[in-house]
Amino acid sequence: MTSEEMQKEGKSCSPCAHKCLIALNAVLLVGLVVLYILFFNSKSCTAESKQPVAAADTDSLNTSGLSIGYIDTDSLMLQYEFAVELNEKLDNYARQENDYKDMMVRFNNDYNNFLKTGASLTLTEQKKTEESLKKRAEELAKLEERLVNERTKLENVIQVDQKKMIDAVYAFVRDYNAKHQQFNVILKKSFSESPVLYMDDNMDITREIIDGLNEEYRNVKGK
Repeated sequence: MTSEEMQKEGKSCSPCAHKCLIALNAVLLVGLVVLYILFFNSKSCTAESKQPVAAADTDSLNTSGLSIGYIDTDSLMLQYEFAVELNEKLDNYARQENDYKDMMVRFNNDYNNFLKTGASLTLTEQKKTEESLKKRAEELAKLEERLVNERTKLENVIQVDQKKMIDAVYAFVRDYNAKHQQFNVILKKSFSESPVLYMDDNMDITREIIDGLNEEYRNVKGK
């Protein structure tokens, strides 16, 4: 391969890689946003009142005979094994993408350096460098194709498994409430979204819900 051919090879590789990186970044962004922000925004957690419960109203609601519980959804996202596994898949894909980016940077640096200094090398050194760059370009093309395929699989996971996870949480909460505490209202507590500024710890059922969800998930996964 001549220097001119290497130059054509490099020019054809870079735009394709650039488009791939844009697509890979997009799916990761969508995945993280969907998994974290929309996790508890698609439904209300039980037969919860449509009006937010203000902190000042909590005592009056309790004295009127309502039984209220809450779930810390931040903790649930971090400790529910179904959610943890989805996040691990996203993290693993992000690591592969970062490896690909690093390889592309090194390849482009070496390729540009060869274009600048190749004329000063012996013919043997030029040939050896050209063959090495060509092999690396082929490996990058294969890696890019594999990442695109994995991106498609990851999109399917986000679309299918996330809905399955959300449905499992709401179904479990309804079943838990029917069998145990019989709360009239179950609120969600989140650092960034909670409408209530204070909740009594006695109302917290997060640990029971997480433990129950994980037990259910392990049983289903083991089948």
